[in-house]
Amino acid sequence: MHAETPLPGTPPVQPLLTALVITIVAVVLIAGFVVIGAVLHVVPVYAGFLLLWYWTSVTHSDLRALAPAVVGGLTGAALSYLLQTGAAAGNVPLILGALALMVVALFLVIAGRVPLFCNASTMLYITVFNAEVIQKGEDFRQVIVATVLGMIWFGATIGLLGRLVPQAEVDQVAA
Repeated sequence: MHAETPLPGTPPVQPLLTALVITIVAVVLIAGFVVIGAVLHVVPVYAGFLLLWYWTSVTHSDLRALAPAVVGGLTGAALSYLLQTGAAAGNVPLILGALALMVVALFLVIAGRVPLFCNASTMLYITVFNAEVIQKGEDFRQVIVATVLGMIWFGATIGLLGRLVPQAEVDQVAA
C-alpha cells in the first residue's frame, strides 16, 4: 500500500490530540459568537462565519491578513447591497452601476491592484451575497455589522490565543 497524496489546498494531517483541541477551541469560539450575536440582536451571524472561514482557511489566521479579509468582505457586501437595492426599487441604472462596479472589482482582483479593497474575500462575499435567497430578504446593514463583529470577536480571540500558546509548543504538539 502507498500513502495517498493529499489534494492541493487540503490541510495537513494533524495528530488526533491536536485536531481535538483545535475542534474544541473552534466550537467554543463559534458558540461565543452565536451568543454575542443573539445578545446584540445581530441576526445574520453567517456573515461573521464566512469571514472566519475565509480568514482561517485561505490566510491560515494570519493577523496581517485580517484587515484585507474584512475590508474586502465589506466591499463585496456593499456592492451586493447596491445590486439588491437597485433590484428591489426596479432602478435599472443602479443595477447596471452595481454590476459595472463588480466587473471593475473583478478586474482589480485579477490585476492585483487595490488589494485591501478588491481581493478574494471581496469575490467570496459577492458570490455568496448575490444568491437569490439572500438578495431577496437580507438586511445588508446587519450583514456588515455581523462581519465587523466577526472581525472583532474572531480576530481578538485567535490573536490572544496565538499570544498565549507559543508557536514552539504548537509545533511540538503537531509533530
